[in-house]
Amino acid sequence: MAYQSLYRRYRPQTFSDMRGQEHVVKALRNAVRDDRVGHAYLLSGPRGTGKTTAARVLAKVLNCENPVDGEPDGTCASCVSIESGTSFDLHELDAASNNKVDDIRDLLSKVALGTPGRTKVYLLDEVHMLTSGAENALLKTLEEPPDHVVFVLATTEPHKVVPTIRSRTQQLELTLIPADQMADLVREIAADAGLEVDEAAVGHVVKVGGGSARDTLSALDQVVAAGGVADVDNSTADLLEAVAAQDAGRALQAIESATSRGADPRRIGEGFVDALRTVFLVKMNAAPARLSEPERALADQYLQRLSPATITRSLEIVGRSLVEMRQAPDPRIDLEVAFVKIASLQTDTSAAGLAARVEQLEARLAGGAPVPAVAPAPAAPTEPVAVEPEPVAQAPAAAAAQPAPTPQPTPTPQPAPQPAPTAPPAAPPASSGGRPADAARAALRPRQDKEKPAAAPAPAPAPSAAAPSPQRPGGAPPPPSMRNEASPQAPAPAPTPAPEPAAPAPAPVEAAPPQAPAPEPVGQQAPATPAAQPGSITAERLRDGWAGMLDGQSTPARARFLAGHVDTVDGDTIHLVLPTESQVKRCEPYRAEVEAAIAQSFGATMTISMRAGEGPPPSSMPGSAKPAAPVEPPQDESEIDINDLTDADVGNASVVERIADVFPGAEVLEQES
Repeated sequence: MAYQSLYRRYRPQTFSDMRGQEHVVKALRNAVRDDRVGHAYLLSGPRGTGKTTAARVLAKVLNCENPVDGEPDGTCASCVSIESGTSFDLHELDAASNNKVDDIRDLLSKVALGTPGRTKVYLLDEVHMLTSGAENALLKTLEEPPDHVVFVLATTEPHKVVPTIRSRTQQLELTLIPADQMADLVREIAADAGLEVDEAAVGHVVKVGGGSARDTLSALDQVVAAGGVADVDNSTADLLEAVAAQDAGRALQAIESATSRGADPRRIGEGFVDALRTVFLVKMNAAPARLSEPERALADQYLQRLSPATITRSLEIVGRSLVEMRQAPDPRIDLEVAFVKIASLQTDTSAAGLAARVEQLEARLAGGAPVPAVAPAPAAPTEPVAVEPEPVAQAPAAAAAQPAPTPQPTPTPQPAPQPAPTAPPAAPPASSGGRPADAARAALRPRQDKEKPAAAPAPAPAPSAAAPSPQRPGGAPPPPSMRNEASPQAPAPAPTPAPEPAAPAPAPVEAAPPQAPAPEPVGQQAPATPAAQPGSITAERLRDGWAGMLDGQSTPARARFLAGHVDTVDGDTIHLVLPTESQVKRCEPYRAEVEAAIAQSFGATMTISMRAGEGPPPSSMPGSAKPAAPVEPPQDESEIDINDLTDADVGNASVVERIADVFPGAEVLEQES
């Protein structure tokens, strides 16, 4: 062979030659020196870290004729044959290609056979590739092999090895080699091989190797063959500079330049993520051990220019784009969009993007840099109700409830300009912070403005002019019960009230009841009359207002009590007659609700006594929708003669046609058999 690759030519032949694996070397060397070698070992770790090399050195020292302090001498026949690959004491098996049950059975059939050396070593590389049947076939022999047999299993994915195999072995984990030790190894090999390599090439191959000795020496072979480092990819540095300078155009140019050279968009994103992670770890004083000098120098440039928030946001956005690239028709688009979001905060409307913009402004303020002035936002339009006087802005029902002990002139507010005289102003949206009461006042203002000029009294010192008559929302006059008892609320020192020329004016004020109770303020809900004596409410008055009183109650209560008829009133007890006993039971749960409605509408606390019996039908009561036909008493079955019964005239129509007649507009579809 004319040329042998550097990683094969300089493969370690003793434990002391291995770099960066002191914990593994110490464990194996002490086991050989103290004669405590286990029957099976499991070596795991990344590629190119020395798993196969450690197994070969172990096989060499176990069969060496003159071992020295747990190390092979390298001169005996056994050591020479193992180095040349012709020894019968070391059996290497690639479990990735020999992973079937028959392959393992063939291996186990030869385990008991002797060899020229003292110990037979079986090296199973990539043992996690064995099938389930092959793993089960290996278990028994792996647990109790012959005394002269040692198993060494190697894998890059130890989590895929079944626990039954791991429990039968001593597990040794190899790690990536630190950058400083790898750089020393490269310099030593270059000097021994007579290679002209500068420090830039050393840093390049160490960065490419990423802690793997085999990958590093392969990169060194490539650099030597090319006569130096060629086509250095600066896309990662350009992307970092674009993010630090918030220059989206530079980021897009860096991606275009890298892809034009044949770089895969995913590799570009992965390189950026790795470099940005290095900056983050160095900034947090947690720099990785395998960091090369060029990587450390690149990270130092952006320690102060990139904040932790910017770094984490960039890692999240680019990492998400790397996941989405798997299903994207053009991976470049996902990568370009990700860097536009990172390098141009105005295009990122997410919460993280807004937080980054706030952080950028805070940094400018802390550094004393001028911050561009922001034009003041236009003032929100003020609702018309905000400038109205409070007595006018209240709802009509609330305004009527306010007593007027001292006569004062009523202020006349200027009506707010309306875009159309017939359309009420729209209610303020929820986002503007408007209250529901303000929306109601704005909706009622057109009606108030129409009524105020007609109902406004002359500016005379008459006391009655300061106490407007109660009105319902919408301008409707109050019920008679409210008009009868409205006079106690306003003292009348003058015998003549002020004239009210406007038409929905209330009816003439009647005389107040003799007891003259204290006035009660009217609530925001349905207007209620002052308290009345139980004896003053008659059955006729209850019948007249029964349906109107039930209109404001719940649907079940209204439906059940409308079927009743007020028979008599005995003091504070209302005798209500219902058609059936079952109707009485159905009304019982809603008795309290109706009694409260009676107290609110008629001004007296009454109790309802319900019974089943005969009485006028609900349709005959005042306020019913339409009169119903008189109810005839049921005919006794003994008086019915079956000969007098006749069949209904159905004609020749079929059932389908009769159904179609019942539902006008229905279409009959003929179903094919």
